[in-house]
Amino acid sequence: MQMESWVGQIEREWQQLRRSDPTLNVEKFFRHVIAANKTGFLTPESLAAIANALLTSPLADAPILGRQLLDRVGVNRHPSLRVALALSLVSSNGDDEEVVTGNAILEDVMKDDTADGRLRGISAAALADSARMGRGMSEDVDLARTLYERAVDLGHKASAHNLGLYWEGVWGAPSTGAMLNRQKAIQTYRRGGDDARCLQRLQALR
Repeated sequence: MQMESWVGQIEREWQQLRRSDPTLNVEKFFRHVIAANKTGFLTPESLAAIANALLTSPLADAPILGRQLLDRVGVNRHPSLRVALALSLVSSNGDDEEVVTGNAILEDVMKDDTADGRLRGISAAALADSARMGRGMSEDVDLARTLYERAVDLGHKASAHNLGLYWEGVWGAPSTGAMLNRQKAIQTYRRGGDDARCLQRLQALR
């Protein structure tokens, strides 16, 4: 197969995966991705995006192949791959040990100077979710709020939604006695920029 048609086929299959197209041969796409990785065609960021798409896909066998992809390419190659693995662990229906491991990886990425702000923001947001829900750790409202604030500072705009809900008293208030702060909530939602959920809350509070 010529390089141009090979690259084009991977791109077509990637678009099918993103659309959850049931006609996609997921195993064939997996093999193409592995081959492309061996030739150096795919960046670690691209591999992480593909792995995340597989892990969260409703297509049969896609999540399994997503985990296999991370195992094959080596998650320690790049922080983006470690984040992809961590997110799959904390959001899976696996045992508590997997969730704890996922949280630990996220903590490591947050401390990794080689990881860019976007990845650290994603990690902070996922850890905040874990602290808020008691996912693989004890429920800790103060830690969750601090981590959401950190995530927003790092550019993870979607975290402004959960942080704003805290200031609206939707979560956290019963255990902390925190007073509702409508103005703080509005300021927080504004930090979410064009995030759709933040815009909806801003409209509701006006």
